[in-house]
Amino acid sequence: RHLTREQRAEVVARLRGQGWSLRRIGEAVGVDHKTVSADLAEIGEDSPIEEPERVERKGGGTYPARRPRPTIFVSSPRDADRAVKALHALGGDATGLIGLPRAEERARDARLAQLRTATVLPRIEGPAYELRLGDLREVWADVPDGSIDCLVADPPYDKAGIPLFEDFARLALRVLKPGRLAVVYCGHLHLDTEIELLAKGGLTYVWHGVNLLPGRHTQIHSLMINGRHRSALLFSAGLYQPRRWVHDAYFAEGRGGPEERPDHKWQQAVEPVRHWIRQVSEPGEVVFDPTCGSGTTDVAALIEGRRFLGGDLDPAYVETTRRRLETLEAASGDQEAGAPSLG
Repeated sequence: RHLTREQRAEVVARLRGQGWSLRRIGEAVGVDHKTVSADLAEIGEDSPIEEPERVERKGGGTYPARRPRPTIFVSSPRDADRAVKALHALGGDATGLIGLPRAEERARDARLAQLRTATVLPRIEGPAYELRLGDLREVWADVPDGSIDCLVADPPYDKAGIPLFEDFARLALRVLKPGRLAVVYCGHLHLDTEIELLAKGGLTYVWHGVNLLPGRHTQIHSLMINGRHRSALLFSAGLYQPRRWVHDAYFAEGRGGPEERPDHKWQQAVEPVRHWIRQVSEPGEVVFDPTCGSGTTDVAALIEGRRFLGGDLDPAYVETTRRRLETLEAASGDQEAGAPSLG
C-alpha cells in the first residue's frame, strides 16, 4: 500500500519472474490481478519480462505457464507497421511482452548476428567506392600519404572506442592532403579527452560544429541533461587552408528513435553527413571514413557525387554497407553509372 507505482511495478516484475501467478502477486502488493497485468505490460514497453516455466497458485501448487504470445505495444498505425517488421525479423525469438524500441533493437541485433556468419571479402570495390574489412591501424597502410581530400567519420566514443582516437588521428594526419579537413563526430561526456587525443595524434584543431537535433536523442540521467545536439569537430592536417566558407551548424530532422537506426545502434542520419561532406570537399574528390559502421558516410558521399574509401572492423557492418551502396546504385540507375571512378 505504501509503494510508489514504480516500486510496485519493480516488485511485480520480480515476483512474476519467480513464478508467482497474477492473483498471488496482486494479493501480496494489495492490488487486483488486472492491475498486476497492466504493470507487467508497462514494464514490457522498456524491457522484456522473463516469464516463468511454471506458475505458483495463490493457494499453493503449480501449473505449467503458457508460452506467451509475442506482444508489442504501439500507439499508431505507423508504429504497428514497424512492429510487424520487427516480429517478422525476430521470428521464433519474439516471445512475451516487449516494447517497440526494444523489439527493433533485438531485430537489428539478430540480423547483424546472422550477417557475422557470412563470408565478407577483405576488399569490396564499386564504381566509386572501396570498402575494407579490418582494424584501422592495419588495413590502410597502402594508402599513399597526402592522397585523401577529406575525412568525415563517426568513430565509436564509448569507453572501448575512445582510446582509438589517437590512432584514428595519426591515420588521418598521414593520408589527408596538407591543410584539408577531418570532420569527426564526438560524444559529449568525454569531449575533452577526445579533443586531446585527436590533437595528440597530430591533427590541428580548427572549429567545433554541431548538428542541432529535434526530439528526444540523448538523456544523461545522472546529470539531468537532455542532449539536443551532436558535436562535429573540425581538425586539419597541418595548418588549415580554407577553400570555402563553412557553415558550422546543421538543423537536422527526425526524432532520433530506433526506427531511424535500423542498421546500427549509433547510426547517424544521412542528411547531416551530406551537409558536412559539402562543406569540406568538392564533387569528384575522395571522402575517407575508416570507421564507417553501417555506411552512412558512404551513402552520403556517393549521393553528393564524391568518391568514397572506408571500412570497419565488424564484418556485419561492412556487409551492411555493401548492401546499402548496392541498393543506392540500383535506385540511382544511369545517374549512378556516371559517378566518378575511384580508380
